[in-house]
Amino acid sequence: MLLDISQIPQVALERMNKVHEEEIKLLNELYSTIDECLKGEKSLEDVDKAFRAFYEDVKQHFSSEQEMMEKYNFFAYPMHRGEHDMVLAQLENLKRRWEKDRNPELIKAYVEKEFLPWLMNHIQTMDTVTAHFLSHFIKD
Repeated sequence: MLLDISQIPQVALERMNKVHEEEIKLLNELYSTIDECLKGEKSLEDVDKAFRAFYEDVKQHFSSEQEMMEKYNFFAYPMHRGEHDMVLAQLENLKRRWEKDRNPELIKAYVEKEFLPWLMNHIQTMDTVTAHFLSHFIKD
């Protein structure tokens, strides 16, 4: 396991907290699948399946947040969207490298050293402010 769900910072909108929890579940599944693959217990196809599930979840996560921000004219939307776009570009690059090299270590290093630290910081900063703003319009 990469991160215990209880370690995820909570924000003012429960729907955002649930999305973050689901994303960490998929991230943990991907991480575990990679570890098991490196031990010879799972296949590269298993890693591919877990990576694709994680990748699709991240895209959906960002899209749904962006729709809410646009709908309610969130003042920092361009900055928040820029963070999402940066991570999606990184994931696209990782996906291309994975499809070419089929090296699970590439994905493992990215999620440990890049994605997870970014996500934790993003939740504590951008998502906290965004959720507080949106909570004035959306009641969970």
